[in-house]
Amino acid sequence: DTDADTDADTDADTDIEPEPAFVLTFELDLARADGNPLSGFFTSYQWAEPVTDMPESLEYVIVPLADMMIGPDDFSFASGLEPYLLAAEARGNQVVLRPYIDYPSLPSGLPTYLEGQVDQFAYSDFGGGWSPDYTDPALRAAMDAFIAALGDQYDGDPRIGVVQLGLLGFWGEWHTWPHSEWFPDVSIQNDVLHAYHDAFASTLLQVRIPTGDSPSLRIGFHDDSFAYSTVGDVPWFFVPLLEAAEADARWTEVPVGGELRPELQDQVFDASYEEGEFQQDFDACVQATHASFLLNFHAFSGIYDPEEQARARESARMMGYAYHLERAVLEAGTLTLSIENHGVAPFYQPLQVTLSDGHGASVSAEVPPVLPEMPAAVSLDATSLDAPGEGEPWALRLHSDAVLPAAMVRWATVPADGPLRFE
Repeated sequence: DTDADTDADTDADTDIEPEPAFVLTFELDLARADGNPLSGFFTSYQWAEPVTDMPESLEYVIVPLADMMIGPDDFSFASGLEPYLLAAEARGNQVVLRPYIDYPSLPSGLPTYLEGQVDQFAYSDFGGGWSPDYTDPALRAAMDAFIAALGDQYDGDPRIGVVQLGLLGFWGEWHTWPHSEWFPDVSIQNDVLHAYHDAFASTLLQVRIPTGDSPSLRIGFHDDSFAYSTVGDVPWFFVPLLEAAEADARWTEVPVGGELRPELQDQVFDASYEEGEFQQDFDACVQATHASFLLNFHAFSGIYDPEEQARARESARMMGYAYHLERAVLEAGTLTLSIENHGVAPFYQPLQVTLSDGHGASVSAEVPPVLPEMPAAVSLDATSLDAPGEGEPWALRLHSDAVLPAAMVRWATVPADGPLRFE
């Protein structure tokens, strides 16, 4: 009987699960993620130097095709593009790049070697300009060659955060309104879409509207009349266009961005702002589109008073991702992280989390795209690390090869004392 009792006690003891080494919970702090890569407001240093402390990680750069292409197979990226990339990197920013051929009020961006060969149509709208004949075989060949060369040279270069396809239409915004007859048909649009898709496997891409095959490609969208014609029942507004193309859920895989409509930039964060069909609620537009980043020159220009600047900063925090470490559990040598996204969109590029001990050893794991209201669990095998001790806590950091080496992807989490600290 004694032996049986002993065996029973032993079996019962082995069924008891060991207690976790630690269970930690953390508080949310959205402000700590201000200025995270690939999110929030950005400006253009081509227009003016910022005079405010609005957090930024991106800057907008427009470059005429003529500055980057001097012959059918001859490209001048070193002089036409590199200076912008180097300057942005020195400021800690990635570039949102838009190449253009026709930008109203600016000289034609048609490569010099095509002048006199490709027809151009003069117009006076929007400050005037020259719209090229996009059906011309020489121009089509030039665009194909440029896109392939740009991708070959710069796909995966962390200095470029996003390439907006540009090239077609006024401002590279894929329309020539009110001269719609000048805009190329969908077959030419698809040629450009597929050329970019084939040339870029890593760098994020965006096109102005969900046209042609774009909803099925690795290409996001940019609404350049944000909060002016974003939501509503008008068919040509941005969200109705997405819905009509069955692209309204593409934000889960590709980014949405654009520009806060220039006429609204000095109004939308004023307490007296009145909503209407063409003066829409900014935060509601962010929620509807799941926008990650937006051009907003006025947020950096000093035009906002302190209250407007504070409201703009709060709205910027809504955009993109905000990864919060809600819980961390160490059990049987495995650290399991519960990650919540308190933004409106995921981080679209590959992301890693690294756990380091006090002596330099580390382990890493991939972090999947975390959608809002869909927490993710990430596990790290910590058995090779020294246990965290007094004065030597483990350090946990997020990082991505798709952002600048010096950039930090910060947790939207209040740092806490204890065995786990954030970098």
